[in-house]
Amino acid sequence: MALRDYVPFLRRRKFATVGSDPPFKKDDPRSFGAGVIKRIRLSQQFKGGAQYETQIGDPRTYMNVYLSDPIVRTLIDLPCLYASKDGWDIVTESDSTRDKVTELFNNINIDMLIYGWLRNARIFGTGYLEWTDDNLVLRSSQNMFVQRNENGQIMYYYQKVGSPKEDIRFEEDEIIELKNNTFDDYAYGLSDIHPILYLVDLKDYAERDVGAALNKYATSRFDISCGLPDMPYGPDKINEIVDAFNSLEPGEDIIHGNDIEVKEMQGTQRAFEYGKYIDDILKKIHMALKVPISMWDNPNQARPIFEPYVAYLQSAVEASLNSQLMPQLGDDVEFRFRQINVEDAFTKAKTDMIYLAEGVLSPGEVRSERGLNPEGAVVIQDTAKEANISGGKNQDKKEETRRTENRGNKPSANATGARK
Repeated sequence: MALRDYVPFLRRRKFATVGSDPPFKKDDPRSFGAGVIKRIRLSQQFKGGAQYETQIGDPRTYMNVYLSDPIVRTLIDLPCLYASKDGWDIVTESDSTRDKVTELFNNINIDMLIYGWLRNARIFGTGYLEWTDDNLVLRSSQNMFVQRNENGQIMYYYQKVGSPKEDIRFEEDEIIELKNNTFDDYAYGLSDIHPILYLVDLKDYAERDVGAALNKYATSRFDISCGLPDMPYGPDKINEIVDAFNSLEPGEDIIHGNDIEVKEMQGTQRAFEYGKYIDDILKKIHMALKVPISMWDNPNQARPIFEPYVAYLQSAVEASLNSQLMPQLGDDVEFRFRQINVEDAFTKAKTDMIYLAEGVLSPGEVRSERGLNPEGAVVIQDTAKEANISGGKNQDKKEETRRTENRGNKPSANATGARK
């Protein structure tokens, strides 16, 4: 069923405009800041085409790293999975609105949509969902652009899909955007992959490129130090070194400057040092993507960093949905994630104490979560005669029956009768 069947007062939107700009009405500039955003530079991509703000960074590069590097892909996916795995609630005073919006979200599989939306935002800097009044559709972050006026007000979203007549313009309320790590007043968020590009290059060089080049020159690996302590080499200079070693012929002498040190790696000791170098790069990648490397062998040690970051991602998703989507579904309707399940009994117990003290949960709800009777203590029932409570074959069952009756236990489900 469409949302218009749930909430009749909603306006059924027209489909996104293809080949022409949608209608736009300039709002009071005070709503978007009195100052003019002079820094915005619009690039006209083709004659007679739309103007829009260019994205930050290179989305194609980010996508290639995500698809080709299994470590980066895992570290991008894991926080997104944790952010969406424990469910959500629709918060409103209207029971009927809550039930209808909840049913709609379940029908469109909002959990997977949020996961993909958040993952795109981490990879490309901004994630986009199209709202059609009865569905949410994940849109590409690589060819979606934003057109704003001089005051920063969004005029429309622009998706480049082909020729000018094929390109699509979305009205502001048709796109729900999620900016990752917002920076200043730019129209886009920042990619989490961009700061680790040089680390990914170093890891690839160490694992593949330099090793292959040096194995071409000799059967041994080499430990190469580039640059001086106060002037280390950057990625471009390292690329030159790699190209130089790739061009060497077998037996050709290695000629280098004073700022390049080449040592042959022989035996297990040098190989171990090579492994430590790789481990150091991996540790930096883990930290940059907010998933400590100890997450795999010591999760408790990683929690102080990982869990607050997941909570931050959840807050960003809630803020975007509650400011852009939920007002279109009804008045005073909010989307809230449930508490992250850390599977820690002690943390759960402390949380329950707080919820009970604040009146968020009732004692019956807390008991129900633990599989207990929500009404409290049960009526003591007589224990079945000669029930084997202790499980001991030679136990005095009559004496055990009397003791269990005094404790108030329910009858055993494993009554053995007069088994000999």
